[in-house]
Amino acid sequence: MLFAMQGSPSEYNYENKILFIEDLDEYLYHIDRMMLGLKRSGRLSRLKGLIVGGMTDLKDNAIPFGKTVEEIIREAVGDYSYPVAFGFPAGHGNENHSLFIGAEVELVVDDQHYLTFK
Repeated sequence: MLFAMQGSPSEYNYENKILFIEDLDEYLYHIDRMMLGLKRSGRLSRLKGLIVGGMTDLKDNAIPFGKTVEEIIREAVGDYSYPVAFGFPAGHGNENHSLFIGAEVELVVDDQHYLTFK
């Protein structure tokens, strides 16, 4: 939805935010296209952090795309120094934790990609 709303009156405000993303039943090359579009538009550069939730039932083509979803996302945000947390249990999976939208938090990610909020 974030990618589709770019340039519309409903577009998300990325400035100094921690962004949460997740997806369901999507092709890896689509994820790559969306992440590249968000990067090239400058939206990813405005963030203070990124949380990646469930990337559920992702698909690949008969000729493999050649990257995992984590590699795709890391490549898209590799130029930025903000924390990136993978595997947050929210999205379309069985384990679906809540996120506090609009809360003021500090995102801390350790070497194992776990996150804590302070």
